[in-house]
Amino acid sequence: MRLHFILAFFLFFYSTNLIIDFGKLNGKDKDWILISDNIMGGVSKSKLEYLDDSFLLTGNISLDNYGGFSSIKTKYENFDLTDYKGVKIRFKSSKQKFAFTLEESKNWTLPNFKGDFNSTKENTWEIITIYFKDFKEYQIGEPTGNKLKTSSLKNIVRLGIITTDKKEGPFTIEVDYIEFFK
Repeated sequence: MRLHFILAFFLFFYSTNLIIDFGKLNGKDKDWILISDNIMGGVSKSKLEYLDDSFLLTGNISLDNYGGFSSIKTKYENFDLTDYKGVKIRFKSSKQKFAFTLEESKNWTLPNFKGDFNSTKENTWEIITIYFKDFKEYQIGEPTGNKLKTSSLKNIVRLGIITTDKKEGPFTIEVDYIEFFK
């Protein structure tokens, strides 16, 4: 009987996906921060707002002073994502391009990884799936030609969502949840 309980526990534990539900953060919203190009001299404007069931990132991208991005990122933590194959995101936006980001260093000059996604419908809830095997490596915003290595998934220190259109104008993204799946 005890073996059946232990087996059931392990099957449940190891088959469960990890979900970051922005409607159920219970004060954890302070673990996510807004980072825009103005940290490097850019002049894009962004606003982060937590709604009842989601977060809303809005703003206006400017390419002045080598700018052109806005993002929301977790504070630095340790994330071991080796048991997961990828990420699903439920979101809506105004037909713009974004990327889900993974960082394995606190040093912003070292490579990070991006999995691109975009909305296909104007302001309509969508669920996209990005497999880790499709994440590309970037260094200071430029692609290196490398892909995310499975070994890197053990040492992730920050998650994020970033605009990637690199064109001037308004943007909007609302995210309900982020789910890592096995």
